[in-house]
Amino acid sequence: MTASGTRAAQGPTSLAEMARLTGEFADWHNLHYMAMWLTGELDVAALRDAWWRVCLRHDALRRTYLSPEEARTDGDALSEVEFHTAASDADAVELMRRFIGRPFDLGGPSFSRVAVVRCGERRHLFGIAIDHIINDLASWALIRADFTEFYRRALTGDSGDVTAAGSYRSFASEERRLFAGRWGQECRAFWRAYVDEFGTVPAPFPVGGDTTGAYRPRTISRVLPADAKSRLHALSLEARATPFAAVTAGVLAAAKEVTGDPVAGISVNQHGRMLPGTSQTAGLFVQTVPLHLGTPHKSPAEAAREVFHRTHDVFEYSVPLLVAGRYWSETLMVPDRQAGLYVSLNEEPPSSHDLPPFAGTEAEYVELDVPGGKRFPETVVVAWNLYETGPELVAHYNEDRFPGEAVEQLLEAAERFVLPADAQ
Repeated sequence: MTASGTRAAQGPTSLAEMARLTGEFADWHNLHYMAMWLTGELDVAALRDAWWRVCLRHDALRRTYLSPEEARTDGDALSEVEFHTAASDADAVELMRRFIGRPFDLGGPSFSRVAVVRCGERRHLFGIAIDHIINDLASWALIRADFTEFYRRALTGDSGDVTAAGSYRSFASEERRLFAGRWGQECRAFWRAYVDEFGTVPAPFPVGGDTTGAYRPRTISRVLPADAKSRLHALSLEARATPFAAVTAGVLAAAKEVTGDPVAGISVNQHGRMLPGTSQTAGLFVQTVPLHLGTPHKSPAEAAREVFHRTHDVFEYSVPLLVAGRYWSETLMVPDRQAGLYVSLNEEPPSSHDLPPFAGTEAEYVELDVPGGKRFPETVVVAWNLYETGPELVAHYNEDRFPGEAVEQLLEAAERFVLPADAQ
């Protein structure tokens, strides 16, 4: 492994980076992390070389921050794979928990950590943590794929040049340039109209009772029909909309039914990879916006189309609302207000989002109890898990705040809307 020889360059932060640097999401660690036992032949030198190449390919992994408005992108990697040993599995897990669980310092030298703890000749605990400021779930998919591929190449002695992916530094510069011009003016007009309709805060789920202040996480689930995935895709085709728009419409309709509130809503995550060349770019692109359904709909397909059109428009003008509002002296989002309902659609098992085993090893994933992780005491997270086998509709919620009966009614109504019995 040799230095890249490229000098550091300075440039603007993206609007999403600026939101984090000026205090948004400051109440939690913002860690994306995972750990896994690796059994087999692990070449630590090849692993270090692979991570170095990942950092060269994705410049977001080489960013540090001089101020909320200015970032520095180094020419070489800012972190490397650390190597440790432990006398027992329990010692290794505790060492990794402390290594991964430390929050990153926004003024620090790196926003990624990778480590290997050796417990035997063919047994290692691998762990990685990346701060949300340079990474979202789409970025993690890019990073994990490149990491295992570069490791495979390192084992074969491949020392070819690294082809850089889309530059996050270039994205931040172009986003700022567009934001200062006509596109920014269009964004302002769009978001003014949007908050007039949807408000500046995520809609609550108004069924919470008296609370003791304790956080008591609970999960409930409904088994869905075996053909749930194909039926959802048929509804999406009828609506000319995405599956996510269809399941989101189902939760919105269910919220209106259960609460009796015609403007009961949710918060929707939007990924702002809207500029050419950013599809393969690693970095932070996500934002959250409130959404509800308008007038009563004649069919689920009609509701799904409304959600799809709304989210399409949001994607076109995707900017972090807190930062944009400051620039325009507008209140577009009230910070520190949690969403009442949040929706996710998972068409592949969670394991598909993990780092695959490195060549020559078998992996067993480890759940780490990391302090400071994000909690959602005021939010019901509704997950449509539409795997090929075992589809289910799941809710994660704080039973100290929300009565389980209301959450169960929400799931039942959402399933009935998206997968009506008479459609089988």
